[in-house]
Amino acid sequence: MEASELARIDQTLRQLCAGRELTWVVQAVDAAVAEGFAESVTEGSSNHNRRRGTSLFGMRPDDRPRIEPQVVQRPYTDEERVLLLLDAMLVVYRDLPGIRAETLRVLTDGFQGRVAIPEQIVTAPDEDTEEAAILWQPASADSVQNRQRVIDALVALRQAVAE
Repeated sequence: MEASELARIDQTLRQLCAGRELTWVVQAVDAAVAEGFAESVTEGSSNHNRRRGTSLFGMRPDDRPRIEPQVVQRPYTDEERVLLLLDAMLVVYRDLPGIRAETLRVLTDGFQGRVAIPEQIVTAPDEDTEEAAILWQPASADSVQNRQRVIDALVALRQAVAE
């Protein structure tokens, strides 16, 4: 995609987040972008060790030679920034409701049904900040369908940007 299209998509996603009280998602993405993209430029560097033909048997892990990774920071590209924002929005719409539902299931099943499923859950990020609290209520069939439409649109947009 061209830079102008990516900028338009980025701006539209930011406006959608602002309209849905998801500015915290945009702020987290902006913080990640400000830090830059860290990547290893050393071939074969990871948590794997180079053994150079020696047997591991009888050697302490600290005695084995290791490849020292060389990590460089680089700025995110326009495409990577948009993909990062799309991925963050997908986590909120696709993954977070499942995590909440599983948490409720574990809490209620853990007490063998003696604890009623709450009507709502309010999560306050930090007492010292004035960020908006996140309110959750059980999803209705309409809200599940609407969320699925949003997820489908985000996935399609992500595929278009990644091509």
